Amino acid sequence: MQPSARIAAGIELLSQIEEAITSGGAPADRLVAEYFRARRYAGSKDRRAVTEAIYAILRMREQLLWALDDLKCEPTARALFILYLQREDPNQLSLFGEEDNSHAPDALSAEENGLLERASTLNWDSAPVHACENVPAWALAGFEKRFGEELPKAAAALNQTAPLDVRINRLKRPGDNLNNILKNSSELFEKHIFSNDGYRSASKVNLANEKAYQSGLIEVQDEAAQVAASLVGAQPGMQVVDLCAGAGGKSLAVAPDMENKGQIHAFDISGGRLKELRNRLQRAGCRNIQVTRLVAEGEGRATALSALEGKADRVMVDVPCSGSGTWRRSPDQRWRFDDNSLKTLNKLQGSLLREGAGLVKAGGRLIYMTCSVLPAENEDVVENFLRDMGAGWALIDYKTVWAEVLKNECPQTLALNPFCLQLAPHSHGTDGFFIAVLERAS
Repeated sequence: MQPSARIAAGIELLSQIEEAITSGGAPADRLVAEYFRARRYAGSKDRRAVTEAIYAILRMREQLLWALDDLKCEPTARALFILYLQREDPNQLSLFGEEDNSHAPDALSAEENGLLERASTLNWDSAPVHACENVPAWALAGFEKRFGEELPKAAAALNQTAPLDVRINRLKRPGDNLNNILKNSSELFEKHIFSNDGYRSASKVNLANEKAYQSGLIEVQDEAAQVAASLVGAQPGMQVVDLCAGAGGKSLAVAPDMENKGQIHAFDISGGRLKELRNRLQRAGCRNIQVTRLVAEGEGRATALSALEGKADRVMVDVPCSGSGTWRRSPDQRWRFDDNSLKTLNKLQGSLLREGAGLVKAGGRLIYMTCSVLPAENEDVVENFLRDMGAGWALIDYKTVWAEVLKNECPQTLALNPFCLQLAPHSHGTDGFFIAVLERAS
């Protein structure tokens, strides 16, 4: 593809992503993959160039939207792309309407040239805080409550590209050195700071062709999620429930701690995600995970869970959330929510936590998790639970559990409640992740 064709492809792809953001459609990463799957002629350099431009625009979209509004311009995908190029690589604007190139984007219109002229004198530093930090207005109060003066640093870290984290699967007895396991990779992985079994590469590594990945010796998983699985404190022979299992990342990480003894009951409402889990557990050699699809609500759900009521040693509740802690990986996620949808999520989160509590036996533990940094989804939900459930539950200091299950130095938390663990990219190098460990009275 010629450079002008890459711009045209970028505008086309960004249009699809913008439509999906508005309509609640597929996430950006899936749309990017589908776009290039249908265009096999695009080479690897073309795919990389277009994808990098798209993600750069998504990471500064809040600022670009503010600028377009200030400049009285409709926020179309083409306008976003043009304004992005004006800021980052203005020489490429000459490729619009390139002669003798049918694949070039249409020439700049008089209105678009006017936009560029007005944008050349725009004071970007005058943008409001949410635009400067690329934090949507609906999430700003939560970010300010969480990070205070460190908000710019925290927001900037969430706008970076995430590293590749993997977990060694101890069920396969692979040994300790990941670089010896990945025979075909020239990239070096470094041991995680916090998790027992994790490694990280700052570079992109194609694991699809690695025998270690194909055979289940390693799994892709962020360090924060690995830590959360360890803090479940699962042991061989236990009964463990994963109430919102999704594709099973936490269940698969907990299984090695149980040495395939006992039972992990993995529930979810998505048949597609559970199908992926079934494939993954076969590859990983997990023999103690029982996969069950739940209905979203009603008697059928209660009936499916009734056999485990009051019997589980550990219940993981990794609830649906805003995903604000994963913006490094999914920058479009931040525009798929607003104040109303956050309130709806909060109700669901509280409901799932109470549902999970009913499955915990006396002396057992309930582990609440989100990949969010917003207090409304984290400490607030836990505090409401403890207030409503009375004296039968206690919040356990994460540092106490850490000393029981993790070998490395315990990190300082960013949580408003010091007994909970809140991780974030700028301070811990992980995704933003929250964990609270609750124990039922004996």
